Amino acid sequence: MDVTYDVVWPRSPRGVQKQRRADRLESLQGKRVAFLWDYVFRGDELFPVLAAELTNRFDGIEIVSFEEFGNLHGADEKQRVGRLPDDLRDRGVDAVVSGMGC
Repeated sequence: MDVTYDVVWPRSPRGVQKQRRADRLESLQGKRVAFLWDYVFRGDELFPVLAAELTNRFDGIEIVSFEEFGNLHGADEKQRVGRLPDDLRDRGVDAVVSGMGC
C-alpha cells in the first residue's frame, strides 16, 4: 500500500508588498543627511567616524545627529517610527543613514 503525505510550503505569504524605491541622489554635496539609530550597537562610535568621512568627501553636507530623533527602538518605537516621515520632512532631510541592529 502506497503512503501519501501532505506537503506544505515552509514560507509564509509576504506581509509587506514591494514598493518602488526612491530615486538615488546624484551626490551628497550640499545635502542634509540624518543619522537614525536604535541605540543597540556602537552607533555612538560609528556615526562620528562616518560624519567625519562624509564631510571630508562632500562639500556643504550637513549631518543631522541621531540624538535629534532619539532612540528608535523601545516602548514608544511605534509612535517614533510613525512620525519619522514628518520629522525628516520638517528638518529638510535629503537622505538617511539607518544604523539599526538586529
